Amino acid sequence: MARPQAPRGHGRRRVIDAAVELFAEHGVTGTSLQMIADHLGVTKAAVYYQFHAKEDIVLAVLEEALVDLRAFVETAEAEPSPDEAAMVALRGLVDLMIGHRKVVAALMRDPEVERIMATHDDLNSLVGRLTALLLGPAPDLRRRIAVSVVGAGVAQAGTDPLLADVDDETLRAELLELGPSMLPRS
Repeated sequence: MARPQAPRGHGRRRVIDAAVELFAEHGVTGTSLQMIADHLGVTKAAVYYQFHAKEDIVLAVLEEALVDLRAFVETAEAEPSPDEAAMVALRGLVDLMIGHRKVVAALMRDPEVERIMATHDDLNSLVGRLTALLLGPAPDLRRRIAVSVVGAGVAQAGTDPLLADVDDETLRAELLELGPSMLPRS
């Protein structure tokens, strides 16, 4: 008798969740499809049924964050002034990092993820739009440095082992207080 199968969407979610756990432990580069299958207690073919390549899994992991990124970038772009747009973008960036803290930690600074992201035109376009919002019109050197520091700091804060004991709401509140104080007005 054939084994009952879960609906395809359920299987995809299980593969994504297992991949995030393994990516956090071994990095994307150090995680194979066989490792994901073993973690789930299924065959590699079962993983292939859901995703044809590890790159597809990475893109699926990024997709939820991409939806959130697109939403807050569009909201920020509708703001009437560059300073208001920058603050909406900064709040969105903080919320994105907090909301996807585990994923950011699992994927950050992995060479394979960087390669995949470099070829993802939609993601690169959104990151460019976010950067433009944070920079504002005609940014001077101080603003460019501040945006670099704030952007890197927000991402690092969500993955820093020294802050692992800080709950999401406290981290969000602190980042939303510190971030704007570092960005000079346009």
